[in-house]
Amino acid sequence: MYLQLTGTQVRLLGSMHLFPATSRRTPPWIAEAYDWAEALVFESDPPTILPFLKADQPGSAQQLQPFLSADAWRQLQAAWPVDGPLAPLADLRPWAALIVAPTLFQQVVEGVEPRMLRSAITQAKPYRYLETADEVAAALESIPLDAVGAALGLLMADLDEPQRTLERMHAAWLDGDLPAVHQIAIESPMFNLPGIRHAILDARNCAWATRLTELLTRPERTLVVVGALHLCGPGNLIDCLARPVEPVFANP
Repeated sequence: MYLQLTGTQVRLLGSMHLFPATSRRTPPWIAEAYDWAEALVFESDPPTILPFLKADQPGSAQQLQPFLSADAWRQLQAAWPVDGPLAPLADLRPWAALIVAPTLFQQVVEGVEPRMLRSAITQAKPYRYLETADEVAAALESIPLDAVGAALGLLMADLDEPQRTLERMHAAWLDGDLPAVHQIAIESPMFNLPGIRHAILDARNCAWATRLTELLTRPERTLVVVGALHLCGPGNLIDCLARPVEPVFANP
């Protein structure tokens, strides 16, 4: 979960973007990793992605309706916010509906990256991103509509699953147990459907590896913070980098 790329000044940290509201604790290696770093690299800048959630043509999300049962579609519409940047549902891109929907059924607080970013801004610690908002949107746009519909249908059939999975994953993450994080993920419907894992994880890992390779000879201590799921399973970022890594152990 906290790894050194052997022979470089680059470390990888597997984060959680959101924590369960009932468990806000962070493990000691998070603070230690931040303090070690002279520069930070995050996945992307979330606020810049908001404009990409809505399609150019209103009613885009209606494309999903044929891929959901009538009951599931009604449930999804009933759960959706009636105002704010995510409303109305009908105007969102299908992949945006997929990404947002689980969060409607979770009780969460902010995770690692927002906390680190605030500290970096306060302390004038340099930071950068691995990808732009339009690159994130392009990757997610590749998810097939039938996979989006299937995932949303499964969600509507078990509304407790997102919170249950988040709490289990957070507990495994606190223990630094990457294999357990991976096992929990593959038991979640979203990551078992064709096209979803590839778009959210695999394709982005491959692109990130190319960009990170350019950082490996830099002299400053650089911490690369990505979601823990990017560090496990087939096509993970470590495999894409094709370089040896070693665990970094936090001081007691």
